[in-house]
Amino acid sequence: MTNNSSESGTSPEDLPNVPENEKGADTQAATAETGIAIRYWLELIPYPAGSARSLWLFVNDEWRHLDDPDLGTQISVQNAFCKCPERLEVQVWYSGDKIQGLLVKTK
Repeated sequence: MTNNSSESGTSPEDLPNVPENEKGADTQAATAETGIAIRYWLELIPYPAGSARSLWLFVNDEWRHLDDPDLGTQISVQNAFCKCPERLEVQVWYSGDKIQGLLVKTK
């Protein structure tokens, strides 16, 4: 493979006029861990009052939370645990106790 200076790049390092603090990998994504949720808990009303309503998933022996989950996420997670537990599972990306992302997928 030859290095042609006329080829365009797509990484932040290759783009002109990108501030230094936006170059490189996202540190949260780089430190995220993954696991399969085995239980869930959905707060219907936030507690304590004034806090964010959260979806909690039990992953790798600890509870992790996703604040203010949208309706589609709530329904997908609930379906994975209640309607199709033999076919679906919830894979979670998290940092500490905060969920960075999740995926409902077939087993």
